[in-house]
Amino acid sequence: MKVQALRRRVCALLSDAESARPAYAADLIISHRSGISRAELIYRDDDIPADICCGIFSAAAKRAKGVPLSYVLHEAEFYGYVFKVGRGVLIPRPETELLVEEALKYFPAGHTARFADWCTGSGCIAAALLMENPSLSGIAVDKSRQALRWAGINVRRLDLAGRLELIRNDEPGDAPVEEGSLDFITANPPYIPAGEIGGLMSEVRSYEPHAALDGGCDGLFLYRKFFAAFPRFLKSGGMMFFECAGGSQAEVLSEMGKESFELEDRITDYNGKLRHLVWRRR
Repeated sequence: MKVQALRRRVCALLSDAESARPAYAADLIISHRSGISRAELIYRDDDIPADICCGIFSAAAKRAKGVPLSYVLHEAEFYGYVFKVGRGVLIPRPETELLVEEALKYFPAGHTARFADWCTGSGCIAAALLMENPSLSGIAVDKSRQALRWAGINVRRLDLAGRLELIRNDEPGDAPVEEGSLDFITANPPYIPAGEIGGLMSEVRSYEPHAALDGGCDGLFLYRKFFAAFPRFLKSGGMMFFECAGGSQAEVLSEMGKESFELEDRITDYNGKLRHLVWRRR
C-alpha cells in the first residue's frame, strides 16, 4: 500500500473510533513502524511492504480500542529524551519536566551531587537529571518490579548504568540508603485520592498502573512515609523536590514537613496549577 493511502486509512480508522488527534496519531504510528520521518510522510508516496502495513494496522487497532499511544509505540518523550514505556509503568507527563528543571536550578551542570529518585517508574526523572548534569550520581527506587524493568531498559539505552543504581523498596524507612549520603531527593509518588481514581480519563484509568496513581484515602499515604524517613538520608541543607496534586493537598503538605524541613518554593505547572513543592532540610 502506498504511503498516502495508508495515512488516509489509518486516520479514518482512528477517527471512526473517536480517538484523540487521529491524524497526529496515525502519522506517529506509521512513522514509528515504517522508519519514515513524520516530515517526510507529508510528501512521500512509496509502497509500504505488506508486513509493515499489517504491523501499522495492528498498532492502530490498539489505539482505536483506547490503549494510550505511548503504550502502542512503547515510547514517550520526556525532557527531550525518548524513554521506553509499556504496561506496568506510568507514562511520563510534560508537567513533571518542571520538577527536573527545578532540581537543575539548584544542582546545575558541573555541580557534583548524589540524589535519590523515589517512585522512579520509567526512570525518566533520574535519567534526565543525569543526562543534563554529568556530575550527578544516584539511586532510583520503586516498589514495582515491572516499573524497574522499564527503568533498567532506559538506563541501559542511555548508558547510565554506572551512575544510577536501581533499588526495589516498598518501605522508605527501610531503604538501603546510607545516613546523610544524599544531597537531594526527587519524587513523583502516587498522589490521587483513592476515591477519585474512577473519575480519571478512561485511557489512564483502564491502562496505567493504579499503584502509581492511588495515594490512599487523601492522596498523602507515601508523603507521610517520606517526611518520616528522608531527613535521615539527606545531608544538612539537603533538598527535596516533590510533585503533588496541588490545591488543598499542597497546603497540607506545606505544613506536614515543618519539623525537619523549610518550604523553599512552590512551582506551578503550564496550566497555572500548583504542582511541585521544594523543601530544604533544616
